[in-house]
Amino acid sequence: MDLPLAMVSSSRELNAGMLRIVVPHVTPASNNQQVMTLFNHHKSLIGLPVLELNRPIGMINRHIFLSQMSRPFFHELYDHKSCIAFMDKTPLIVEAAADLDYLAERVIETGDKAVTEGFILTDDGHYVGIGLGIDLIKTVSELQAKQHQQIMQSIEYARVIQESMLNRSRQSMEAHLKDWCLYWHPRDCVSGDIYAFHPFEHGWLQVVADCTGHGVPGAFMTFIFSSALEKALTQVPPHEPERLLSLINQHIKQTLSQLQHSADKSQSNDGCDAIALFADTQNDTLIWANAQMHAFRLGADADEVAVLSADRKGLGYIDTPSDFQWQRHQCPLHQGDQLLIVSDGVTDQIGGERGIMFGKKRIQALMLQERASTMAQRSGALLAALKSWQGEQASRDDMTWFGFRW
Repeated sequence: MDLPLAMVSSSRELNAGMLRIVVPHVTPASNNQQVMTLFNHHKSLIGLPVLELNRPIGMINRHIFLSQMSRPFFHELYDHKSCIAFMDKTPLIVEAAADLDYLAERVIETGDKAVTEGFILTDDGHYVGIGLGIDLIKTVSELQAKQHQQIMQSIEYARVIQESMLNRSRQSMEAHLKDWCLYWHPRDCVSGDIYAFHPFEHGWLQVVADCTGHGVPGAFMTFIFSSALEKALTQVPPHEPERLLSLINQHIKQTLSQLQHSADKSQSNDGCDAIALFADTQNDTLIWANAQMHAFRLGADADEVAVLSADRKGLGYIDTPSDFQWQRHQCPLHQGDQLLIVSDGVTDQIGGERGIMFGKKRIQALMLQERASTMAQRSGALLAALKSWQGEQASRDDMTWFGFRW
């Protein structure tokens, strides 16, 4: 008859006691014939604890014991001798109250022995049962799977929040723009890229930012950026994008405690690249300030694609002064002029036969090639070209682009 397993577990206490199994035990007064009887009776018993005054002093491994006792004359020599002759004197002994992380570390330290033979559990040094390495592996795996599921559910909910936050801008674009395109694609469920669109009486403001990182860290930065932008818009008008960037920079640095000089190496050096542009519909003028973002302009009668001017300072990073002033740029807008902003997740994507970056020149060439297409068609052509270029390569970063035709 196999040994019944009476595992005691509690969902409230993730400790070694969760793995406790009640098994027979022996004492130094027990002989090897008694040990043989126990192993024959309990087929699933791998390790047999040896106790003295209810305290563990060793463990007898089933396979080692049976292997030794099968040798010639061993029965005659050892049947009536103390079982400590085949006892491992240094088994892994762990308090049942120890947490699973500690137990796992100890099992790793002892190597295969604790995994194959099991380990002894005690309560204040007194024997309470044994645990099996395979049960520890299963339990830890199940806990990790559950934690992973909880994390993924949290990230998925964060995605819903982030998309809801962006949806207001997308709906506003649909209401106020005629020929435009927008592509926003997180690398890891949530994104470090963010965009914001705000209509005004004499024009509209578009802001696109690429925050440090991607996934959850990047998403946290987008929430900080969004808060900074909303606050800045209460202090300066939308047709002063250079001042908007300055205020956002200060807000990010204040939020991330970058204004205090510190020798702490863990101090955040996070921030974002961003462009803020105001399209003045009354005067047909484009006004912008650019912190390292890629932006391209194709005039209605131009033969080449121009790159919008940018300052080589991002927002919020330690090496960006809190009082840094971004340059104000402006140019006239004519009917048919086109503009496209892309995050560096597009330009830096590795692909092609040589495994190099997609780059800016391919975007400029595509703008010329597709100049007669609608912006939605242009977006589709860019996505197709990028996917073809990327091939089997993994995405390196979040990808965003926004474009419009005047």
